[in-house]
Parts: sequence; structure tokens; C-alpha cells
Amino acid sequence: MLQLPRLFLIAAILVAAPLAHAVPVDIAADEISRDANGVVVAKGNVVIKRTSDTLRADEVIYRTDQQVLEARGHVVIESPQATIHADQAVMNTDSQAGNIQNAVITLPGGERLQAARVKRIDDQTFEAEEIIYSACPIDEESWRIRASHARLDQQDGSLITTNGRFELWEIPVLYTPWLQQSLRRKSGLLMPSVGIGNRRGTELGLPVYLAPSENWDITMTPRWMSARGFMGEAELRHASGIGTERLSAAGINDTLTARSRSRLQGDIHWGLPAGFNFDVKADHISDRDYLADFASEDVGSTRYLQSVATLSQSGVYGDFKEDWALIAQHQQDLLLTSNASTLQILPRLEGRMLWSRHSNLIFGLEHQTTRFDRKLGVDGLRMDLHPFVEVPWELAGGGISAKLHAGSHHTRYWLKQQANNTAANPFRTSGEVSLEVRSDFEGISSDRTWRHAISPVLRYDYINVPDQSTLPNFDSAFGLLAWSNLMSGNRFSGFDRIEKANRFSLILENRLQHKPDPETAASDFLIIRGGASYNLQRQTIDAALKPAATRPFSNLLGEVVFQPFTGVSLYSSGQYNTVDRYWATLSSAISLSGATGNSLIVSHQFTDARYTTESQLLNISANLRLANRWQASGRWQYDFVQKISQRTALEVQYQHPCWKLGAEGYRINSRTGTAKASNLGFRILLEFKGLGSVGS
Repeated sequence: MLQLPRLFLIAAILVAAPLAHAVPVDIAADEISRDANGVVVAKGNVVIKRTSDTLRADEVIYRTDQQVLEARGHVVIESPQATIHADQAVMNTDSQAGNIQNAVITLPGGERLQAARVKRIDDQTFEAEEIIYSACPIDEESWRIRASHARLDQQDGSLITTNGRFELWEIPVLYTPWLQQSLRRKSGLLMPSVGIGNRRGTELGLPVYLAPSENWDITMTPRWMSARGFMGEAELRHASGIGTERLSAAGINDTLTARSRSRLQGDIHWGLPAGFNFDVKADHISDRDYLADFASEDVGSTRYLQSVATLSQSGVYGDFKEDWALIAQHQQDLLLTSNASTLQILPRLEGRMLWSRHSNLIFGLEHQTTRFDRKLGVDGLRMDLHPFVEVPWELAGGGISAKLHAGSHHTRYWLKQQANNTAANPFRTSGEVSLEVRSDFEGISSDRTWRHAISPVLRYDYINVPDQSTLPNFDSAFGLLAWSNLMSGNRFSGFDRIEKANRFSLILENRLQHKPDPETAASDFLIIRGGASYNLQRQTIDAALKPAATRPFSNLLGEVVFQPFTGVSLYSSGQYNTVDRYWATLSSAISLSGATGNSLIVSHQFTDARYTTESQLLNISANLRLANRWQASGRWQYDFVQKISQRTALEVQYQHPCWKLGAEGYRINSRTGTAKASNLGFRILLEFKGLGSVGS
């Protein structure tokens, strides 16, 4: 028998393949020999590479005339579809079919199929005898499926077993003559959901999942509630080259209220040609109590339920930028028994155009035309035009920046019903000028690890506008002072009211940053800032929405953020009335978090009754790792004004590599919904990796 050097024999086998259409076989080993009949014997660290897979073994016999490989000893076959460990394997190098003994097939998702005998039909299909299947890590196996026969089809994404049983910790709990386990998205029954609560009673849902195509699927869930009856739910998802759609519907003949109730939802996102985008976010319920009775999310603070459709486009054309949107909006007021007086936007056209021939000179035009519609009350058409010019500039290398803004609002109405003392086609014209200047003074330590910056921001606003108390009001309300509107010329929302102002506003910010080494980003160690405004013009434009100010100075705003260590953060902010000497608002929080997942957040919010509606809330949330796999979490909200715990929840969870068990108890004292009672409930979640979950 001829002995050849390793690398030389590799090339020889490739060239001397006896069949013209045979697939080349690349063999590398410590020892390789070939006899006169074309039988190649490779021993020691054998590696055989093909286009799609690689075979490793202690010994391989390759019969070139039959294109058959016989591998023995620590056989490993690696491919994108699976990794196979076996004692022996006989494979056809052309078809990749063969027989494997004592095999363990590991799929890309971590699922594992162990079998005494495996027939490999192709690189994605296997027939196996005496199998054990599990998605658990091999040393943490908690559940498995044992069967006499199985067919694994990776292209179809399924494992079909016959004469099988489901075992928990090697104890049989379910026998089945036939079972199909999905390995990926596939039609079938999903795990049921269960729950107990005093608003819906005991409930059980059994989802059915249908996936007839790769780009769409539907989930249908019949759900039984002991206190309400049967509810039907359906969700349709679709994806295409232009975007995605997600539609869902739920309906019930409520035995408690003796009426039919429903919810429709939609979420559509399309990217159309020529830069157009079409988006729909819809949510409509049959009655105002539906969310409180049936929604899984917390809806305690929800006032309006909105459905919005938007067609938009934006573009840049040299020095010219534009964007516009056509919007239709329907909303439900959940605090009213009738939605007849609720305002609808059907439709709204808005846009913005900017022309910047020079970086220090920008011309702009903003436009909005809205058709307001409602069954009861004043409705009609409103158009607002806002031409403006802006002059931004920087001095001292960016250390000082400023922006001068001048513009005008022209607003006109066409009303269908006239309010008292309101003309049929009222209008308003205003003028505005503002100047905002910001400067940064900084100092850096000698070792360049600390940076201290003092940044004053000064803004002046002058707005000349007439009295607007006789104009219709569709969407305007006056915003209480906050950081978000301190530097805003107009603190009214919407377009129906514009604040009259001759005001100076100032923010002074101190920021201390730390950067321990050049490779890490700087982090804020301490931030302290304060702000206030002084208004020379105290004349009101609508006393019903905003009374005339009694003093020129606003409340003093303050904020402190302190982050001394990683995972430790302290925050406090508030407004102080310097004339009457009281805190109008106070908000504070402390946040602690560790690398192990433990965390604690305590926050407190207070609003004085002399400023607006009195409120005082304490919120506490915590996560605690009790042991290696045990974790507890809790949430608590206490209302000091009502002297009641509004929300309380406690959850304990055990996280195993192969399964998860969780239990949660909750109580919500908000008396909403048709049950007219606080909500007390209990949830249990049991999830098996690779199988699904039981619970809610």
C-alpha cells in the first residue's frame, strides 16, 4: 500500500476522483493511505470538508467508486442546519444520505434529539428510532419527549413522534400515540392562558395559531370568563415589501352588563414610493368601561382613546427643506357617557418649509388647516399661517450661541355653528420676536478627568396679540410652568390661543462631569440648575383659560441630579413660590441598582392645592435576587390625599435554564369599570423552553 504525505494526498484524491460528476472530497488526517481499488483509509484527527458541511472522526474509510464514507470514533458532522455527534456514520458523499448510530443532533436553536439509530435522508430531514427530544441544556434537563420513532423535518420546521410520552424529570406525565412539535413558526395550538380576578372571575383562553404563509399569520383565542361569559379574540399580522399591518378584534356578550361589547385595534406602517409614508394607529372600544373591565394593560390614567391615520412626506432639495402630513383623528372621551361633544379632526393638513440660502439666515413657513367635527357644539374649519425668519450664529468658537426669531401668526375660522358673541368667520393676527443666547464657561482638571461647566441661557420673548376670549377654542389649554415650557414664548397648547408676553427667561446650569480614562465616555456626576421668568406684560388674553398674573416673577424652578457611583442616582426638582413662600410642586427620587439585578426606586410627588389640584403620591418598586435562580419584585403606590394604597403588586419568579415559574398577586383600588369595585387578582406563569407557556 502506498503511503503519501498528507497535503499531497489531499490534492491527489481531488484530481483522481473516478466519476466525472462526483462531488470533490477534501480529506485531511494524520495518516492517509489508498489502495489500488480506490479505497482511502484516513486515521487520526480526520477532517473531511464539503461545500455545506464538515465531518470529523478518528477513522474514515472512503470508497471512491461508490462515493461512500464510513466514519468511526467520535464522529462529528457540522452544517448550518445541525451539529451531529455519533459513534458511527455511513454517508453518501453525493446525496448526503446515510445511517448514523447512537447520534445526538443539536439544532441551531439549542434543541437536542438523541437517537439510537438515525437515517439521514438529506441535510435537513432525519428518520430516528428510540429518540429523546428536549430543548433543555444537557446537564439541566427538566423535560423531554421520549418516543419509539420520530421524523425531524427542518425545512418544514416540525418534529413528528409516534408512540411517545412527555416526561418531567424523567417521570411520564402524558402518553400520546402521535405528537407534532413545532421547531419554528407553524400552525397549531398554543399554550392556554389562565387567570383569576374579581372583575372577570376565573378565566381560561386557548389560542389557535394559523400560519398559512411566511408573510402573514392569525391567532384566534376563545376565552371563557366565569363572571362575564365567552369572549372571542383574533389578531392578524402581515408583512410585505412596503411595510407591516397588525389588526386585532375582540368581542363578548357580557353576561354581567347584558350587552355586547367589543374592541378594534390596528397598527399599519407603509413606506410608499416617492418618499411617502402611510401610518395608522387605531383603537376603538364599544363603551367607556371596556378598558377597565378587559384590558390587560394599566389604563388608570387614560382619558382619551385615539385613532390616527397619517399620510406624510419629507424632502430636501438643495437649500430647501419641506415636510407635510395629512392627518385624520378620531378620539373617545372615556370620562363621558356620550361621545357626541368630543372633538374629531377630519382631517388636518399641516406642513413646514425652510429655505436656508446662508447658514445664518433661515426663512420658514408653517401651515395648519384643520376640519373640526362633533355632533354637539361649535365646529368648523381653522387655518393658521406662521411665516418666520431665524438668524442663528455662534461666537468665540461656539462658546456663545444665539438665535433671533421673528414671525407672525394669522389664524382664520369658518364656523358651522356660532358660539355666543362669536362671529361666523373670526380671525386673529399676532406678531412675535424672540432672542435666545447661551454661553458655556468650562474648566478642566489638570489630569483631564473632571470637567465643570456653567451654562447660562437667557431668552427674551415679545408677543403682541389681541384679546382672544371671543374666539372659538378647539384645542388650546394653558400649561402650568415646567422645564419643558420655561423657554417657550407661548405656553398655550394648540393654535386657538397665543399668550401675550414681554418676558425674560433665565436658566443657570452647573454641570460636573467625570471621565476616569480616555477610553470611556464622560458621565454626569452632579447637575444643578435653576430657572425663572420675569414678564413685563401681565395682561390676559382669555381670563377663562388663564387669569391675569398678579406678579411679574414666575415661580422659581430648581433641579438637582446627583450620581456619585455607578448604579446610584438621586433626583429632586420643584417650584418655589417666592411671594407666598411655599413649594408649589416637589418631586424627588432615589434609584439604586446593582450588577446582580437588584434594584430599588423610591419616588415622591407633591403638588400644593394653592397651585393646582392637590396630589401627593409615594411610589416604591424593587427587584431582589433571593438566590441563584430566585427573584422577587414588588410595586406599591400610596395616595396621601385619599389615604389609600392605589396599586400593590408582588411577584416571585424562579428562572431555570429550561423552564420558568412565576406567581404574582395584585390589587388596584381604583374603582372603575362596570364591576364598580377595586380589582384583586392572582396570576401564575409556567413556561417550558421550546414548548410555550401556561398562564397569563
